[in-house]
Amino acid sequence: MAGSARFGPDVEWVSVIDYRVDAARASAFYGAIRKYYPDLPDSCLQPDYAGIRPKVSGPGEPPGDFVISGPEAHGIAGLVNLFGIESPGLTASLAIAEEVVSLL
Repeated sequence: MAGSARFGPDVEWVSVIDYRVDAARASAFYGAIRKYYPDLPDSCLQPDYAGIRPKVSGPGEPPGDFVISGPEAHGIAGLVNLFGIESPGLTASLAIAEEVVSLL
C-alpha cells in the first residue's frame, strides 16, 4: 500500500445523493482510529472516495434479508442486483454466487 493505510468505511444516512466528503466528519474518524492507533498525527487523514451503498433497512431497524434481483425484476439482460449483503454475506457468498449464476 505504498506506506499508507485505509480506514473505514463509515455510514452516513442521506436523503439526497451527494458524493462530496464532509471534512467536518474527520474528527469522528480521528477519534475512532486513535482507539487502536493513538499516535495518529493530526491532519494526516485524507478522504479517498464516497459512494452510495444500497441498504434494505434504515437506521434503528433490524437488518433485513438479502435482496437478489435478476432480469425478470428489472428487464435488463445480464444484470443481477445484490442489495443488503452485509455480515454474514461472506459466509453466504458461495450460495449467493450460485443464485446469481441461476439468474443469468
